[in-house]
Amino acid sequence: MALFPKTNFNAADYPSLKRIPNLLTLMRIMLAPVFLVLFLQEDWMMRLAAVIVFTVAAISDYLDGYLARLLEAHSEFGNFMDPLADKILTFLGFASLCILSSSLFPWWAFGLIVGRDLLITWMRTLARKQGFSMKTSYSAKLKTAIQLIFLYIALLSFTLLMIPGIRGIVDLWLVQTGVLTWLYFGVMAFTVYTGLEYVLQNRDLFGKKTTPSA
Repeated sequence: MALFPKTNFNAADYPSLKRIPNLLTLMRIMLAPVFLVLFLQEDWMMRLAAVIVFTVAAISDYLDGYLARLLEAHSEFGNFMDPLADKILTFLGFASLCILSSSLFPWWAFGLIVGRDLLITWMRTLARKQGFSMKTSYSAKLKTAIQLIFLYIALLSFTLLMIPGIRGIVDLWLVQTGVLTWLYFGVMAFTVYTGLEYVLQNRDLFGKKTTPSA
């Protein structure tokens, strides 16, 4: 359901609202370290609070994109900072899992995820220096959604593992079966694939100066 009736709403009439998407992006960046500190506590209530903070931050990712389109509030700042905010949130999410159990979530896979995103961030910076703007591809948007969904499941699972009565069920179905680890590897593989896709689609950045594709 739209937040504003499209028949009556004109973005040009509310210029101050155009700041909201960027404010949501900045909020997501600030919530990321709060999530990490809460989640690494040895208390299930603190971890549950961390999952709630993570969920709010993840929802803000959808909201700022939706509002940017609705309010026609596209900017160079938003184009650069929005994906960066996503990376900070997902990096800390994956890092927290590796810290808690590097046997289930190996650091080398985390390194590939981080390496892919750092490469794309460098490409975006290079494109800006050349006077272009790299748009986020559909597969990259799907990658972010898949990462956030996986992280929500994994983070909630590690929270439930600390609650007596539920711990055994979660351990039996998600940990001992290796489901979480295989999902982790699947997310890593798709993340790397989208990085290779970006490199191929925007290879002109490394040579002659032509407009990079989306």
